[in-house]
Amino acid sequence: MDNYKLTYAIIKTAVENGIRYIQDNPKRGVRNLLDLGEYFAQGRFQKVFFELAHEILTNENSCYYDIIEDIVKNTNHDTIANYGINIGYNSFTYGANIIREHEKNNGYNVPWVIVLNFEKRYENHITCEEFSNLITNGKKIGIYSYMILLNDNVEMLYEVLAAVKNNPDCAFMIFLNPDILTDDVAAKISKATNICISVLIENGPDDNDEVENKIKLLRKYKCFYGSCAYYDDTNVSNISNGVIARKTLSIGSNFAILIRKKNISHEVLNNTYDYIYKSRTKINTPVCYMDFYGDIARIDNIISEESFFLSIDSLGQATVSNLYTKKTDYNIRTSTLEEILSNV
Repeated sequence: MDNYKLTYAIIKTAVENGIRYIQDNPKRGVRNLLDLGEYFAQGRFQKVFFELAHEILTNENSCYYDIIEDIVKNTNHDTIANYGINIGYNSFTYGANIIREHEKNNGYNVPWVIVLNFEKRYENHITCEEFSNLITNGKKIGIYSYMILLNDNVEMLYEVLAAVKNNPDCAFMIFLNPDILTDDVAAKISKATNICISVLIENGPDDNDEVENKIKLLRKYKCFYGSCAYYDDTNVSNISNGVIARKTLSIGSNFAILIRKKNISHEVLNNTYDYIYKSRTKINTPVCYMDFYGDIARIDNIISEESFFLSIDSLGQATVSNLYTKKTDYNIRTSTLEEILSNV
């Protein structure tokens, strides 16, 4: 057994035991798992994460204890373990080491995550095989995380789920509109233990019981899921005034991904990201907020010391930017991932 497989097996055993302990004794279980992770932390990302987590959880009344307890009680334990390890070890540790080595040897940036913008429908959209090939090439240079924007594109959802099944060592976050959720779709999602679903809540659930019921199908099947919402100058107050938190809690979740729109002002953007970061570290809130673009860049800066954003649409076209406006001349159907990264 090579070092990777041995380390993975040890971590998996420890995490599975930790999850069972958290279910019986939440606070002590969380602290024990945190102590274990902090003891074995070696890379830059792990040390930053565990030091911050340890600081936050010294507060006995931290909402994070409630958030973690709720996830453990209402989510498939295999999903918690597999998704957590695929993010924490495969992506942020094992994959991060490969990324840093590749950047050093080849002189170009490698992102820790690739964003797949599959919101638009096309007849000639990329296939499961093409998506799987992209992931295979991504893993070779250390990329084990993939974020997929689907909106209501249910056709692409089935292609994505097939590719997810072929890559059990990767972590996938899928952003979708609750309109496409059915009992059958939720059941299919639940069979993949390396997926986190982020459900759009802008038009619900406070406004629409049907939307709330659709989203709760994910809880019925013990999927790992949270909410997502877009923000700009007109609705940014919903983040701090509790509107998004209330909607997130009403669907049985405790975390929300916030995505800025293109027309947001620079001042609002900076103030919002500062608030989101402080909400995780200084403000004791029942919902954990994450900023889509801001946190992708923050993690990239820890792994690579320079942030780099890559997205690919459902025709295979590559975009290098923190918004959807700077398309390149490269397509994964005609260029390899390394060719794209080395030339842009």
